[in-house]
Amino acid sequence: MPPNPVESTYDEKKQDYCETAEDSDSLDVDSAAERRLVRKLDLRLLPCLALTYLLAFLDRTNAGNARVAGLATELHLGNWGFNIGTCLYYVMLIVCEIPAAMLVRKFGNRLVPLAVIAFGIITIGTGFIHNRSGFYAVKSLLGIAESFVLPGNSYIITQFYRRSEFSVRIGFFIFSAGYLSGAFGGLLASAFLRLPPIGSVHTWRHIFVWEGLITAGTGIFLFFLYPNRSETTTMLSEEERKLTALRVGSSVSGSKRGEFTHLSLTQVKEVVFNPIVLAATWFYIIDSVTVTGMTVFAPTILALNYPHASPIRIQLLSVPPNICAWALSLSLVYFAMRYKKHAAAALVGALLTLAGYGTWLATDPTFIKTRYACLFLNTMGGSYGPIILAWTVSNARTDSERALTAAMIGGTGAIGSIVGSWSYFPTDAKTGYHIGNTLNVSLAAVVTAGIAALWWFEFRYNKKKGSDSTFKYVL
Repeated sequence: MPPNPVESTYDEKKQDYCETAEDSDSLDVDSAAERRLVRKLDLRLLPCLALTYLLAFLDRTNAGNARVAGLATELHLGNWGFNIGTCLYYVMLIVCEIPAAMLVRKFGNRLVPLAVIAFGIITIGTGFIHNRSGFYAVKSLLGIAESFVLPGNSYIITQFYRRSEFSVRIGFFIFSAGYLSGAFGGLLASAFLRLPPIGSVHTWRHIFVWEGLITAGTGIFLFFLYPNRSETTTMLSEEERKLTALRVGSSVSGSKRGEFTHLSLTQVKEVVFNPIVLAATWFYIIDSVTVTGMTVFAPTILALNYPHASPIRIQLLSVPPNICAWALSLSLVYFAMRYKKHAAAALVGALLTLAGYGTWLATDPTFIKTRYACLFLNTMGGSYGPIILAWTVSNARTDSERALTAAMIGGTGAIGSIVGSWSYFPTDAKTGYHIGNTLNVSLAAVVTAGIAALWWFEFRYNKKKGSDSTFKYVL
């Protein structure tokens, strides 16, 4: 782990395997063959990963689309039922992510598309529930099934790419899928709401049934496209499998290079309680509050701003902000990874969030177009979370510490999703959701100052140590 700003007892001579950039780049490989392999992986593997995450996010957030079409009223959810169901989803997701990752590692990569089929079936079942208890049950089951997607796909990426290539690939399927699902969700919901009743399936029930069928059907298709483990997959030729093994730092013959080693309790404590990791975890929690609020409650907020708009128009209004957020997020991720400017990219996202919510609170409710523009800023602002994760993981020195740092930030940071599920509730609608927006602008101010402070500290550390230092922060 990077030096502790307070006190570091880390003994570099006793650290476990550490793969430096120089080690990785000095491997004896054909650079042209390597470029062809990476291009093939990007075109063949990443679309599968992105599609699974898109489907997961689509089935995760479609309740927000269904809510403005009558779900809460018909199921008698009252003032708090929708928030409770959303909260249950995130609790189950957080609890099950680590066991799900272990299961994927034990039973193979194709457990991920099987999970896609499972949550597709659960989504179909949501179209046939009739009360609050049923809503709670399907949201809990959905959290369990979707817990396989993010950790499973992240583990798959580590099988095929160098460490220096992880962040931009993970960012690709998170950002492209997460934000595009918001756009597709609005478009699909607006189309399904136009369908006439089919038996007991009508209005909001169409959203779940048809989106669930799309998800389950795609999951079956993905089952045959998903690669086996990197050393056995038929997606690659024998030479490509050997090159992949060499690139990721392990060999088919069982080399120890790149394997994870167990950290001692002292090393675990040093990683977990390192102020830099704790700060990054706090930033990620704040980002999760904002992202959850925008992805789940955007249709509800739009319905408040456009009280005379039809449910179909509300769905369509949710599309443009997500498209813009997708484009900006990918640009920030590329900028951060290409130029090693993680802090600057993260700061842009935090400032957008601060500007969006701040302008919203300062604007008269009758300025509908201004508030709609703020929705663009708020949605785009959530891009800094994965950049924070990549920034901190990039500064961990060893494989084991990188894994623990990622688990610490990603797992603990997901607590923000639970907070975000309670940031907007019906009793606050009459104020224009003043409580939720005040919470988000306050947190955005905290994270903006925090990112700037962390950037300053790491810059000062690098400058003080100079060019002869064995360790310098990636900024």
